[in-house]
Amino acid sequence: MHTYGKWPDKYFGQIEDAAYEIGEFIARWGRMTVLQTKEKFGTVRVYCSFGSSCIHGLVWPRRMWVHRFWPYKLDLLMSSLLCKILNIILIPYQRFIYRLAYKRAVTKYPHLWDEIMCCADHGDVLEGVEGYKHSDYWKEIN
Repeated sequence: MHTYGKWPDKYFGQIEDAAYEIGEFIARWGRMTVLQTKEKFGTVRVYCSFGSSCIHGLVWPRRMWVHRFWPYKLDLLMSSLLCKILNIILIPYQRFIYRLAYKRAVTKYPHLWDEIMCCADHGDVLEGVEGYKHSDYWKEIN
């Protein structure tokens, strides 16, 4: 982790770019809900979730508001059963896309490997990517 002034400022822009590229890739190709992408303390932060709870989230994964023409009540009614079945296929695919997004970022920014991989939201999914070793910190301290 880094703070401004102790590290060249050009890297903070690249970290922000890497976070944005990861978030855009997993939203576009994995249809994942990406809540936020940012640089924080010199690390990449991508907040996202696997699976889907409604059809609207699959059609517009980066949109939190519902279009006025969208039949939202019907969507919620249908999604209660449909998304449970769909998530059986969708979640393994999204895990693959999540891994691929981080591999692409590490390939594009190899000098920022630690900054990209250290604070991944779902580190267990990245096990084995380019030498990444997931640490289950909370289980280790108990």
